[in-house]
Amino acid sequence: MSFLRYPHLERLGTTETNGITYGRAYVFPKIDGTNSSIWFDGRIRFGSRNRELSLEPDNAGFMAANITQTRYSEFFGRYPRYRLFGEWLVPHTLRGYLEDAWNKFYVFDVFDDETRQFLSYDTYKPILNEFSIDYIPCCWHIVTGK
Repeated sequence: MSFLRYPHLERLGTTETNGITYGRAYVFPKIDGTNSSIWFDGRIRFGSRNRELSLEPDNAGFMAANITQTRYSEFFGRYPRYRLFGEWLVPHTLRGYLEDAWNKFYVFDVFDDETRQFLSYDTYKPILNEFSIDYIPCCWHIVTGK
């Protein structure tokens, strides 16, 4: 699997988002870090918003800090077709996070490379919990009809 850029998200109210709030809708807090990804292609690979990473250049230390994390090798040992998208929380625009929040990868989406679809939050949450992988928790969800 090669590098895959996270898809562009449209703002509510645009034509592309018509009907998006029908059914189950999740609300997540937005954290201000640097967009990052981790996937498996014979070995664990790391990406930024726009490119695959190497140790030089890295994405604000993202790859260097996570390359030896056993939770990712264990995760990809069981789920090699999944791709983790998230935020690497390093000082950026907002700097008021708690000290123990910094320098962590918070998953906000999981993509299945085989089906070419994103997993639902309800599907990926228990999987990430099993491997102690941090993620952005849902703070509210609603179910609506048309």
